[in-house]
Amino acid sequence: MAEDSVLDEIQDNTKEAGQRLRASLNLMRAQGMLDDTNYRELTTRLSTALAMTEAAYLEARRRREM
Repeated sequence: MAEDSVLDEIQDNTKEAGQRLRASLNLMRAQGMLDDTNYRELTTRLSTALAMTEAAYLEARRRREM
């Protein structure tokens, strides 16, 4: 089905996006930036983006399995 192809693509894209967001947060952690108040907003936005990306991945997977 075409829908399956689209959902597969969404899963691939969100998986990659999640990996990149995690890498960004890990880099900030390694540089000691996560606890720096100057980067609090960026940390929050990256963490939120990661959570939303993971939710989108799970929703695509759930729909794929229907």
